[in-house]
Amino acid sequence: MLVKIWLIVLASLVVTSVIFYFYSDINVGTSYRLFHVKADNFLDFLFPVLIAGFFASLILGVLAALFFPHSFAGPIYRIEKELIDIGKGDLKKEIRLRKGDEVKDLTNAINVMVYNLRNQIKPISEMSWEIKKLIEGSDSESPPETLKKIKGVNENFQQALKEFKL
Repeated sequence: MLVKIWLIVLASLVVTSVIFYFYSDINVGTSYRLFHVKADNFLDFLFPVLIAGFFASLILGVLAALFFPHSFAGPIYRIEKELIDIGKGDLKKEIRLRKGDEVKDLTNAINVMVYNLRNQIKPISEMSWEIKKLIEGSDSESPPETLKKIKGVNENFQQALKEFKL
């Protein structure tokens, strides 16, 4: 991204320099005296060039501003929308970008984070189901044995929860 910004600034400077070069290559002599142009110094002749260079740079900057941010704004908007769904608990989401979009490193980091969260929460979900089955099947087994199994699963459950900092 920084290289692109430097290239835009460099292109702007090149345009301004080219305008300065071609305008300042004019011989100042009798031709200006014939048109009754009064100038105290050469900078009076360069003022219109400064204005032209400013507007050329402004136009180049506006054109760059129209096309340059598209590769950043689109992916960031998409990431924002996907993160809202992930924040609501949908850990099946995977953010995919189009070819040529920027911020791929950020997208990859988010996808790895969601994958890791999914893998950490999966055992907790399985333990929850196991506790539910033990409670539902407690009629067939003796209560002390069922309670012992529930306590064992609960310890595993608590251990899995300790991986998270709440």
